Amino acid sequence: MTTSLLLRVTSTKPGQLVIPPFCEMSSTPILIDTISKSSSLSGSNHEEKTEPGGMHSGCSARPVDEDDDLTIRPRRKPPPKIPKQHVITNTITSYLSKSDSRDEVVSVTINISPEVSFTLHKPLRNRSSLEVNACEAIQDLMDAHEFFKIIINPQTENYKDVLPFLITRRKKFFKKRLWVVRATLKAMNGEWSTLGTSPSIHEEFSSFSSIACSRFGALPPVDMLIKLSVEIQTCARVNIDAVPMERLVQIFERIFEDCHLLLRSRTVAKAAPRSGAAAAKSAMERFLPLSGGVDYLIKFCRNTFPGPEVRYQWTDRGHFED
Repeated sequence: MTTSLLLRVTSTKPGQLVIPPFCEMSSTPILIDTISKSSSLSGSNHEEKTEPGGMHSGCSARPVDEDDDLTIRPRRKPPPKIPKQHVITNTITSYLSKSDSRDEVVSVTINISPEVSFTLHKPLRNRSSLEVNACEAIQDLMDAHEFFKIIINPQTENYKDVLPFLITRRKKFFKKRLWVVRATLKAMNGEWSTLGTSPSIHEEFSSFSSIACSRFGALPPVDMLIKLSVEIQTCARVNIDAVPMERLVQIFERIFEDCHLLLRSRTVAKAAPRSGAAAAKSAMERFLPLSGGVDYLIKFCRNTFPGPEVRYQWTDRGHFED
C-alpha cells in the first residue's frame, strides 16, 4: 500500500502561504491552491470537501495535538509531518515576550516568499519618547539575535540548552508561567478522585501507558495523577534566584516531563470547560512551548535555514538597528 500526502496550500498574497497540519491519503498527492486576501499565515480557515464514496480531500478527522512531537513520545514511530506554524510562532512569542501584557508580547508571522523568514512585531511602549523607545528596541533586538543564535547553533541539542536564556532574560515571564501552573494544580488537591478517572491505565493514558507504568508501576491511574500533580507543585516552588543554573535545568526538565504526561491523561484531556482540571490543563499548555515547542523550532530552523543564521526582521524596530 502506498501512503502519500495531501498538501493543501493557501496563497494569501505574494510571499505568504498557509500550511495545514499533516494529512494522510491513500491516493496520489494533490496540490490545492486557493487565493485569498488574508495577509497573515495564521488567519486562514480550511474547509474539507467530500468526494464521492465518502473520501475526504481535506485532513483526516484525527485531532492534531499541539505537542505531538514534544518531550514525551509514544513508542510507535510518528509519521512525517508538515510544519505546524502555530507551534513555531507560539514558541518564538513565548521566548521573546517579557510578560503577558499587550505592550510586551512579540507577535510572529512566517513569510514564505522570496524565502522563508520570520517577521516580529511588538508595539512601541512610548511613542513620544525616542530615548525610551531606543533603549527598549535595542534590548529587543539583542534578545532576538541571541535567541536565534542559540536555536541555529549546531551545539544546541534541545530545549535544555535554551533554558538558561529564558531563565536569565525572561525571568519575570518564566516565574509567572510557573506560578500559574502551580496555583491551578494546587486548587485541584483533593479533587482528582472525584473526576471519574478510569481504573485502566491503558484507557487513562492510551499510547502513553508504558511510560506511566515505567514511572509509577502498578499504581492506580488516579493515584498517578495525584503524584504527578504533587511533584509538579513541589518542583515549581524552586527559588530561581538561589539555585545554580545546572540544577534549575534538571528541575524544569522534570516539570516539563510531568506536565506532558499529565496532559496525556484522559481525565485532563477531556476536562469539562471552566472546571479546575480545565484551568490546570490551560496553564500547562501555555507552559509547554518553553520545552517541546523549542525542540520543534530547533528542528524546523535547521531544516529551513541552511546557513548560519535564521532570517527574521522587525516591523517597527529596524531603524534602531544602526
